[in-house]
Amino acid sequence: MGDKSMMTVLWGDYSAFDPGVSSPLHEVSKRQARAAFNRLMADKDERVAELRRLLQLNGIDLEPSDFGLQKLNDWFRAAVEGDPATGRLRSIWYGVVNDLALFLGDVMIQRCPTLHWTFYDKGAKDLSFQRHVIMGFSKVPNPKYNVDIDFLLGSYAHRIVANQEEERDAFVRWVRGAQEKA
Repeated sequence: MGDKSMMTVLWGDYSAFDPGVSSPLHEVSKRQARAAFNRLMADKDERVAELRRLLQLNGIDLEPSDFGLQKLNDWFRAAVEGDPATGRLRSIWYGVVNDLALFLGDVMIQRCPTLHWTFYDKGAKDLSFQRHVIMGFSKVPNPKYNVDIDFLLGSYAHRIVANQEEERDAFVRWVRGAQEKA
């Protein structure tokens, strides 16, 4: 994993969200994907609480201020781990990415009440097809404009573990970017 400083994460009883589907969401039926979305939204508060417990174990308070987002970003950059055998993230990190995405999306919504979580079904070729995204942006010309924060965060994590990511304030920048477009 190159020169990325690794830290030991205390996992406690953290467990990842189970969407109830075993294939990527763009590969399952709309009914299955919608059920996974509904399940995620119903469990969102519990997922954020699970993330909060994990972070507290590791000395981080989950807070929506820019300062809190930066501390969270710093922890994530230092802690996220890849699996050298596969080149992917360690499995548990996909759960953390999901939970972090829910938190960051909720911060965007708290700061910009016109924004909301949506099940995105606007085109089978879109990268966000049948995924949970943030929509409701009024300062962009495209009415389908969305932020797939889970995809964005997963991509960021992969770049971090591959030592290809230099951006150190992504979380703050993403939330501010949403505010500018809301």
